[in-house]
Amino acid sequence: MPGALVAAWLALAGVVTAVWPRVATQRARRGWILLLALVFALVLQLVVATVPDDAFVTFRYARNMAEGYGAVYTIGERTQGVPNFLWLVLVTLPRAMFGADIVGGAVGLGIACALGCVVLAYLLAKRFAGGAGVVAALLTAGASILAARGLAGTETALFVLLVLAVCLALVTGHPLVAGVLAALAVMTRSDGAVLALLGEAWLVTAAVRRRSSWWGPAGYLLGALVFLVPWWAWEATYYGHARAGWPASAHLPYGFLLCALAAVGAAVVSARLGVRHDRPSPRPRRSLAERRVVPVVALALCAVSVPVAVAAQQVVHLDRERLAQTTEIGRWLGDRLPAGSTIDTFGSAALAYRAGSRMMITGITGITASEPADAYAPVAIFGLPVLAAPLAWYSPEQDCGIAEKYAQRYEVATFQRTGLGWLTLYLRTDSESRLLTQLMSDQRLTYVPCP
Repeated sequence: MPGALVAAWLALAGVVTAVWPRVATQRARRGWILLLALVFALVLQLVVATVPDDAFVTFRYARNMAEGYGAVYTIGERTQGVPNFLWLVLVTLPRAMFGADIVGGAVGLGIACALGCVVLAYLLAKRFAGGAGVVAALLTAGASILAARGLAGTETALFVLLVLAVCLALVTGHPLVAGVLAALAVMTRSDGAVLALLGEAWLVTAAVRRRSSWWGPAGYLLGALVFLVPWWAWEATYYGHARAGWPASAHLPYGFLLCALAAVGAAVVSARLGVRHDRPSPRPRRSLAERRVVPVVALALCAVSVPVAVAAQQVVHLDRERLAQTTEIGRWLGDRLPAGSTIDTFGSAALAYRAGSRMMITGITGITASEPADAYAPVAIFGLPVLAAPLAWYSPEQDCGIAEKYAQRYEVATFQRTGLGWLTLYLRTDSESRLLTQLMSDQRLTYVPCP
């Protein structure tokens, strides 16, 4: 796969070098470059795509929604735990309608959004100069690695896509559409409210300076509120409270967004500076910098992602291997434990997702021998977990240690997975024998008592 990435960039570089002299005036040539930039971005996404553990929080919400349990993480407990409502809805629909795999669908949708960002960067920059669109597409394609490595399956690419779409709607004079898109950005990431406010401020400033009518800010606000007000009302009603900490977001993966905006800005600036007006002419003449330097610099910056992707292969392989192990362990627990069992996944959302919707997921962090079991609310609702998994994948050596907060109520049980390593679980003391009987029925994992 890294070889395919290198080949994609070489093909892109060859075409850019060949057609660049007339790229500003011939739409077909720009189209070929855009197509190859999309191919390069697609291969780059496939090479480095890894799904972070946090994404599985959204996936568990999505599966519960698709199966009719509502927008909840654990059935019976209405807790607002995702800041990406629109993304949650989008990854839920294929499962609800067709029974599609949520993880694969989310990764595929994220890749599609990343490719959409390349197209929108092209269209946005092309508004100012034809060659600028090509440069923006090249730079955004290379930067799309920031939406794949450790962020595949998350809302990152969708958020960047919506930001670029808002910018395009504003510069093309469609404030109502821009307001709707800004609302969708807020529903994708709550810190999109900053974008929404900036858009309104930009339109108000234009109206004050009489560069546009007051319909601009009014239409923008109307388009945003049509979506935001019902959403806020639903959240407050469904969860019993307004969004906590709004508009703050728990995560700040702004790398792809900043690079995409910088790509558009740099492309526009390079196009403007590269045009010569020193001689009367029906068509502005392009300088040597625009004809030679700009494509070389754009291709070089785009190529930076190639060695980065190749260097990341070992880490990518490890992440994918660990996710495969987490998938196996989660399904093993889901198959061997009876429905309704309360388990503590020790902070691994991927393990909780794979264990299934019928497992009650809690955490007992903060509960010690001197604290009551109801010190953690879900424990009071579902009871103390019968099992805790301190590690979501196999370790190379048997580990018989136990965390202090579990020592008073749990016993260590270790299982060996042939060819992969060891799994350590904490079994609640009063249920240990029953749990061992259930878990030992799978011959792939062998119970090995601690010495």
